[in-house]
Amino acid sequence: MNQILERIKKHYPTPTLELNFSNPFELLVALVLSARCTDKLTNTITPRIFSKYPTPDKLKEANYDELNDIISSCSMHNTKAKNLIAIAEALCKNYNCEVPKSIEELTKLPGIGRKTANIILSFGFGIPAVGVDTHVLRMANRLGISNSKKAEVIEEEIKKSIPEEDWIVFYSGLILHGRHICKARKPKCDECFLNDICPKIGVK
Repeated sequence: MNQILERIKKHYPTPTLELNFSNPFELLVALVLSARCTDKLTNTITPRIFSKYPTPDKLKEANYDELNDIISSCSMHNTKAKNLIAIAEALCKNYNCEVPKSIEELTKLPGIGRKTANIILSFGFGIPAVGVDTHVLRMANRLGISNSKKAEVIEEEIKKSIPEEDWIVFYSGLILHGRHICKARKPKCDECFLNDICPKIGVK
């Protein structure tokens, strides 16, 4: 595990998301839109939203049809438009129009699950957390970090195996590696800096 961590830190030294945002609220909006939607497409949609609805109090007053039209190129846009308005309403009603800083409060927001909440904590506020998306789950299984298919189990196993100060750089590195190298169908093992120590569990 130590070798995996050190190599991840060496190749992905700066925790990075491939979403564009400048504050926790923008990150929350971008993450909602990015579900089943590429980061690249999400990044083409968010500038218009951030410009028109820069704060929760602006977004909670958004016209549903107008917002839905802005995000119409994104999958599940009908549900996402409803959730974004409902999230903004909840933020202003319960948190003084601010994004809360706890997993318990974040997961009470409409459509916000544990993975999204953890990413908001780590990249929005710099609070140590582990966000387990499909890439992290796949990488954890292939590397033998976990044999579970449950995100919450993998989250806890990573937390037990990795020092808290490395949680963010580690899981964000796994996301990038899973997205660009250790792909679901055709992993690029020949290009992988973990190739010599990876047990390749489940790789055909």
